[in-house]
Amino acid sequence: MFSGERAQKLSSHVARIACSNGADVVFALDGSGSIEFDNFQVMTRFVGLVIQTLDIDSSTNGPTISRVGLVTFSDSAVLQFHLNRYTTKAQLLQAVNVPYLTGSTNTEQAIRLTTLIKTRSQVLPNIVR
Repeated sequence: MFSGERAQKLSSHVARIACSNGADVVFALDGSGSIEFDNFQVMTRFVGLVIQTLDIDSSTNGPTISRVGLVTFSDSAVLQFHLNRYTTKAQLLQAVNVPYLTGSTNTEQAIRLTTLIKTRSQVLPNIVR
């Protein structure tokens, strides 16, 4: 899993890409029983790190605005929130505290749902998808 330093480097890399263009980022978090609660918490903290580095505030309406969506999965995939649901970092950071699901691992459903979210969302100019 991610160490603190490795997670920080990866979240900074994601932010560099998004900050220059804006981005639609949909996270898919594995909440199956094989992950275990502590590792699920590491994943949610990583998502929080990425969110902290992105330009989220919709009041600026600039070309570098990023949007974040979240899917969790175990036996099935669950849309926790869509790309346009939250418009501030504070809202997103609170929303990332999602329940750990347990169960089996249905990665296929998570990929399908994540793809569906990205293809059906309103396309914004200059956004990396």
